[in-house]
Amino acid sequence: MKETMGQIIRRLRKERNLTQEELAEQLGVTFQAVSKWENDSGMPDISQVVPIAHVFGVSTDVLFGTFGTNDTEEVWKIVNNAQALLSRPLTAQSLYNKYQAVKEGLKLYPNNSILLMHCLETGIALSYPENEELYDKEHAETIYHECIKYANLVISYSKNISDIFRAHMIMVMLYSAYGNFAKANYHAEQFPCRADFNIHVMYAYYAHWKKDYRLESRSCQYGIAHYLEGMLRITTRLAKSYMLQEKYEDAAKTVETSLELINCIFKDDEVMPPIHHRDRDDLYMLLAEIYLKDGNTDKALFYLEKMVNYDLNDYVEIDSNMQTKSPLLNSIPHRLYRKRIDRHQNLIVKLTDPRFEILKTNEQYKKLVDLVNK
Repeated sequence: MKETMGQIIRRLRKERNLTQEELAEQLGVTFQAVSKWENDSGMPDISQVVPIAHVFGVSTDVLFGTFGTNDTEEVWKIVNNAQALLSRPLTAQSLYNKYQAVKEGLKLYPNNSILLMHCLETGIALSYPENEELYDKEHAETIYHECIKYANLVISYSKNISDIFRAHMIMVMLYSAYGNFAKANYHAEQFPCRADFNIHVMYAYYAHWKKDYRLESRSCQYGIAHYLEGMLRITTRLAKSYMLQEKYEDAAKTVETSLELINCIFKDDEVMPPIHHRDRDDLYMLLAEIYLKDGNTDKALFYLEKMVNYDLNDYVEIDSNMQTKSPLLNSIPHRLYRKRIDRHQNLIVKLTDPRFEILKTNEQYKKLVDLVNK
């Protein structure tokens, strides 16, 4: 049975851990209005459809139930059942089990956009060699070729530009990792030269001329959060590139500058949000590695201590109600203070990472390990 718009809004809200009140606040309506939508006793005004899609980060096709056709409800059952196969902490085996389950779903609903994107996101985790903890060496080559096929289908048939660009991105990553540089270069060239015009900036234009200045400022802040995340991602990669060139001073300055920027933006907050926790590296951890490679043990220990102090003290104080005071980002609900320590970033795992093996006899380092193990 096809979902109603109200059912879709309820599902998207719950998937994003929002209450009706929080969704209403972001949209500038009453929570009673949201309740009526979800109970199908009322419909959003057509002027509200775009802002609702904006909050959820989806296309309007999703709200109307026309994206990823072929029995959306059944497709989401497949996805949810596949998701239930994941273990905590996440392992390559459980991720592979999810991947296989979603693939089986594609046999029932070929070319379904939802299933294709889930296969792609799971497949890139299993087949990208730098994803060390989850890289599935046994199946990686097969999954690589399957993901290329899925990405081509998304590019050919999806109407969602975000999915299309994500598919191109996965093509660049996989073709590069597996040595097909000509095709990687082709897909890289499909991206625009400028990245400063995204959905949030477009909504800011839209809201400005509609004289909805509250929506305009919120859209600008979402854009800033997007750019900040992108900046931290690319500076982390830059620092690692400097390390591979043995330019350790440049690598350290790159990461330290990123931390200075974070501290500047959130200088009025008692607790810095954990955005320095990256996908596979804490920025403090990365700095410790850089200084160790450069032979500066004291600096390495200094940053390991800062990492431990943050995770043992500030991080544990973070709850879902925290909001930054920065006027650059104070309309972004919960996102900045979302807890980010996961399978890559458990504190004792970070601290005892093999790259710090050289410190195992150091007394200061042993005290840090003991502190964390208490």
